Amino acid sequence: MQDLLLLAVVAAVFVFGWVLMNRLDRFLENNRQVQGLELSSGEDILRIGLSNPLFSDHLTDSLEQYCRLCPDSSVQIFYGAEDELVNGLLCRKLDIIFLPENSEGLAGGCYGIKKVLLDYTPVTMKYGGLSIEPIADDAVVQKVIWLTEATTSSTNCFVGCIKDKTTRKSRRIWHLML
Repeated sequence: MQDLLLLAVVAAVFVFGWVLMNRLDRFLENNRQVQGLELSSGEDILRIGLSNPLFSDHLTDSLEQYCRLCPDSSVQIFYGAEDELVNGLLCRKLDIIFLPENSEGLAGGCYGIKKVLLDYTPVTMKYGGLSIEPIADDAVVQKVIWLTEATTSSTNCFVGCIKDKTTRKSRRIWHLML
């Protein structure tokens, strides 16, 4: 009698689990379809990763130019350790990353690299209004890295904005040196 009762309970749990898993599968499939529609709806998101958040202020000129060229897109800026940024780029969670010139985060693969000069800029704390001033007056060389195999139009546009800005800046530095 106990075996029959145990068999009935196991069968009921099995049927309940099967029904629950079918509902979960339908939910996940519907969610995947909704996400696919949202991605194809035309909203373009550019995700930028920085190894040093103090450089985000220096990107304002490039971001303003990018927003003028791609008004329907939005920008998300992240920062973290170099290995996290590289993993984010390789997993396609980030479109473009900025790493220090001497970093060796990527080995092999199809990616584009551009070296840019970024200035340290003063930062004002949100609460208290305390200004944090950089000691260094010179620019720091950073590597801009993006995957060429997964390049989107927004990535190409932003890379073009960075190349345009660095070209103008290097011309200005060259004229100052003469």
